[in-house]
Amino acid sequence: MIGSILKELLAQRGMSVSELSRRAGVSSQTLYSLIKRDSMKVDFDVLLRICRALDAPVSAFYGGEAGADSLSLAERGLVSRYRRLDEHGRRLTSLVLDAELERLDSGREESGQERGKIIPLYYTPAAAGYASPALGEDYEDYEVPLTSKADFAARIQGDSMEPWIADGSVVLVKRGRVEIGDVGLFFVDGDMKCKQYCRDNYGNTYLFSLNRKRADADMTIPASSEITLCCFGRVLLDRRPPLP
Repeated sequence: MIGSILKELLAQRGMSVSELSRRAGVSSQTLYSLIKRDSMKVDFDVLLRICRALDAPVSAFYGGEAGADSLSLAERGLVSRYRRLDEHGRRLTSLVLDAELERLDSGREESGQERGKIIPLYYTPAAAGYASPALGEDYEDYEVPLTSKADFAARIQGDSMEPWIADGSVVLVKRGRVEIGDVGLFFVDGDMKCKQYCRDNYGNTYLFSLNRKRADADMTIPASSEITLCCFGRVLLDRRPPLP
């Protein structure tokens, strides 16, 4: 069924297999196989890329007739007219849609309706006393208030930042520099650490545990050392903790 729907969508859009291959990053051989072998199974990631390139919902491949059942008569009329537009007309239509969506969003804000924003919550935990790999590319969507300054979130592992940050909790992080006394996420010679930052007049850096029972997890990085230190950002807390 997927092959028949794919063939129909290509015809509707006046797009060739080679053009779809270029836009979706899927080999022409794979696309031809899908079209010829209607019952062929397809990887979901490949299907998503095809849908993006065709500007079609995934449901189009499971609706029997290119997803027509999911559209009202008025919606199908709009889609039909949109497909008749040239590139200039489609760009102009997109601008109008963006402006209208922005107007609706502004109306929600003025009426007090809350709307969150989505930031990445990284799967790889930030260590608070234990060694851990640095933040990778694996993450899930995490919703925070629209007014939040956070750029990403990370899960903390360890008890060295208690009671300010509990073991297993999620912290919100603002990318950028940290000031003395701030809690930040630091990459230290291959390990990710959540620590309180301090620096003296001689250029020596200190990463403190807020849980002073875990002072053994403190780190001192002399100015003359060759240790790699990188700051990923400042952990957003209600207030700045006192330095030990």
